[in-house]
Amino acid sequence: MLNKKARAVGLAIMAVAVAFLVHRFLSFGVDFAELFTAGALPGLLFVTACTMATFFIASVGWTILLSFFAGKRVPVIPTYGLYMRANIAKYLPGNVGHYAMRQIYGASLGIKQRDMLVSSVLEIACMAFAAFILSLLLGRDTLLHYLGGALRTAWVPPVLVAAVCACVAGAIIFMRKKGFSLSDVTSYFKRKGFPLSVAAVIGLTMCSLFIYGGTLLFLFGPVPEARANALLVISASIVSWFVGFVTPGVPGGIGVREAALLLMLSPVLPDDIVLHAALLQRLAFVFSDVLSWVAGKAIEKRDRITD
Repeated sequence: MLNKKARAVGLAIMAVAVAFLVHRFLSFGVDFAELFTAGALPGLLFVTACTMATFFIASVGWTILLSFFAGKRVPVIPTYGLYMRANIAKYLPGNVGHYAMRQIYGASLGIKQRDMLVSSVLEIACMAFAAFILSLLLGRDTLLHYLGGALRTAWVPPVLVAAVCACVAGAIIFMRKKGFSLSDVTSYFKRKGFPLSVAAVIGLTMCSLFIYGGTLLFLFGPVPEARANALLVISASIVSWFVGFVTPGVPGGIGVREAALLLMLSPVLPDDIVLHAALLQRLAFVFSDVLSWVAGKAIEKRDRITD
């Protein structure tokens, strides 16, 4: 669970990102009411349905990891119900807060807490790898161009090196605190079914991320610049999603994801159009979270009646 400092930092980041977005949005004189017009409703409902589908796909990936660590087949539907009920916790207390409920569910399946911790870390690693590979495949030339330009900036390389070193050092310290040794970590790679499970999760994650990115392209509609840069739009959506996901303490990545998307697409698309599409996607994301939570509660109630 996030501590108070991480939560405070996350909320501060969200506040800055939201303030930036609101300032940019208002500078174009665009009315927020346009997001709720009857003409925008069909597209909003379609994107909401697609996003709910990505949640289900993600829950299947999580089920695969649970089955691997539990050493038995874990049912998909009850796990999906728990997945969606826990998913709403990313809004309060903030990102990655939803993993706490998952830990409890894993314990009910007989999975050790250490294994559940590894499962969560592995799930995030699969997300990162899938997002990187898919975004690189879709927007390789543009992303490499941006990366090359960034690396030529004097302060960027040392900051990247420092960030990598900090992550490695943090991981080592975290492992030691949790009682993990190097042999403990490598033992997971030797377990039967590990490569297949990881490959399946990465494949499912790439599928859900592609759908998620495609919904943003759909929201741009007939905008010529969006169609001409379709793969880049999908790639930028995936990268911005992951940036919002890994920012700790930010409820659902609100503001951070949209700001990252604006910065990535502003060179090829008008800022007001990017913001309009990003906010519509955010609304769809919130609606899908709520509806999926309702579905999760219904599944839980059904299972109780069955029992």
